[in-house]
Amino acid sequence: MVYRATVRSGGALLWFFQRVSGIFLAVVLFLHVIMTHVLIRGDLDFADVAGRVATPLWKTIDISFLMIALFHGLYGAWVVLDDYIHVQWLRVLIYGVIAILGVILVTLGILTLISFNPGG
Repeated sequence: MVYRATVRSGGALLWFFQRVSGIFLAVVLFLHVIMTHVLIRGDLDFADVAGRVATPLWKTIDISFLMIALFHGLYGAWVVLDDYIHVQWLRVLIYGVIAILGVILVTLGILTLISFNPGG
């Protein structure tokens, strides 16, 4: 089997999205640190965080952060493992485990964020 190094192979697009997601994560992390630890004066308690997480804007931001962070981390793990595992059936097994783990974690994260109710 000969590898065709084209954009259609999917490799270039995933490589590009891995870089874009890394930049996005760095920017969001920087904004998180500024908003949580610099702009808020005094103690930060559950009520402050719950009030922010309960708004649709922050739910959207948190869900997008969750999905992009999971893609970035799990795809990065796949790339590293792909370099060291040369047995085809093991590659398929590990890719399947990573994909199932990603679906489970995204589902649990989205359900948690959407159903969050600060009032109890």
